[in-house]
Amino acid sequence: MGSFTSITYSGDLAGQLVKLVFNNGVYKGFITPTSTTSAYVSAGGNTFSDTVQQFNSNIAFTNYVKSDATISTIKTTGSGLFAGSGTSLTGNGSDDVLFGGDPRITHRVTFPHGSTNHIGVSAGTGVSHMDQVIITDASGTTFDCYFGRFFDGFTTGSTNSIEVLALGISGNAAGKTGLVGLTAPFTFETPNGSTSAAAATGIVALKNTNSFKEQMFEQIGISLDGGTFDTVTYGVADNKSAVFFRGAYELSELATISSMLRANSLGSASERLASYHLPLVGISSATSQYLGITFNAATGGTYPTSGTTTDISEFDNAIGNLFKARTTSINTLNTTLRTFDGLGSIREMTTTQF
Repeated sequence: MGSFTSITYSGDLAGQLVKLVFNNGVYKGFITPTSTTSAYVSAGGNTFSDTVQQFNSNIAFTNYVKSDATISTIKTTGSGLFAGSGTSLTGNGSDDVLFGGDPRITHRVTFPHGSTNHIGVSAGTGVSHMDQVIITDASGTTFDCYFGRFFDGFTTGSTNSIEVLALGISGNAAGKTGLVGLTAPFTFETPNGSTSAAAATGIVALKNTNSFKEQMFEQIGISLDGGTFDTVTYGVADNKSAVFFRGAYELSELATISSMLRANSLGSASERLASYHLPLVGISSATSQYLGITFNAATGGTYPTSGTTTDISEFDNAIGNLFKARTTSINTLNTTLRTFDGLGSIREMTTTQF
């Protein structure tokens, strides 16, 4: 296989995002996703010419951050990449430290040790953090992932395992999720053309997909139905607004009031309520607080049918629109939850927007 130009990862797109900070692949923490490149450097990251969009990450990954470093018991030459550690060379072990890796890493890939493991032989000169790695299964289906780090050199003294992230759809693997439905062995190719093959048993998932999905479900709920208020318009010209704060009034309570007002309207003129006051609502935005609104209880609402002269009350118009707003939110939430329930890889979850 020949070399290829690595395509930069788009970064995660879905849910609550942060920007992960790395220095030569070593995780340093996270900052806001809109932070500038100078803020990225100030936080300990490398200097980049772009906005490091590739490091935008769902915040759920930060729950997987482990200790900063692990010390090797194998005394070898080379750097933290353990280049050459499969040889008989020995050193003082001063550089045999594996620092905290990318918390987005999802899989560990172990290749057979030896001359056929070209990725391991090339070590630090062949692939770097966030380089694209092309994967081809036995049937010729291609997909990809991104390089996280070399892993081995701590217990075996051999550089024969890598850890990768964002393993998923690319090339002609449309419809595939992760490794599901693909045929081993899998050939991994780095941008410099180095290749190594792994059996199905050589690829281990380091993150539980269902556990990660539950974290995404929580974010979806907060994003789509986690608001503290609903703003609706009402009135014949639809030019008035009301802010209903969650928890102040239940729809069932407002529906009961509506029924009572309509029953009251059937009485004699002297007994009818012309208006009804709700104290725990706002008038324009969430910052308006509880200013209260006095609604027309008999007329003043949007005409139910264009051209008719019989209108509904302002009160019914407002709570009817509130019912629609809350129902729409719930329906959108349920649809999105069903979509995510059918996703089979973490990469799909973090790149499917909601």
